Amino acid sequence: MTDRFIRSYGGTKELTDALASLFTVEAVRPSQEIYVISPWVSNSPVLDNQQGQFADVFPFAEGRRIYLSDIIQQWAFHGTNVRIICNAEDTHTAKFLGLVESTENIAFRHLANNHEKGLCSNNFYLHGSMNFTYRGIHINGEGVRITTLRPDINQALLYARARWEEATIL
Repeated sequence: MTDRFIRSYGGTKELTDALASLFTVEAVRPSQEIYVISPWVSNSPVLDNQQGQFADVFPFAEGRRIYLSDIIQQWAFHGTNVRIICNAEDTHTAKFLGLVESTENIAFRHLANNHEKGLCSNNFYLHGSMNFTYRGIHINGEGVRITTLRPDINQALLYARARWEEATIL
């Protein structure tokens, strides 16, 4: 896959499967840095682990569901610098940040009036209308583009770094 667009209505399997693939790639082949850009973030269940198929990739996750905090903490454990740009004043987002804030290699900043959403790593760039929340992943009608085209990834990383610098340190 080099470039793909997914329209999700009510959390389609196509979207959740794509997220599972991307999140697993990062756990197996970690990037140096990952930017999560989403005004609202919550600790949504992302991967269905009922058969234990992700147990070796995310060994610290417990239970039948693997949550966004489990995934981000696993990335950080492998040495990836995870940078979260969000609306830290939102109640659900603040609760999520409380779950990951003491983890080494995870930092977050507040960006006022931000409406952009994306996930940018050295391996891929995902962007579109989806917040990293339960509603964004599993309920709302969303559109996301995923690309592994190197020029697009490089440009997105430069932009994400600039957004990180302009965001407020918490």
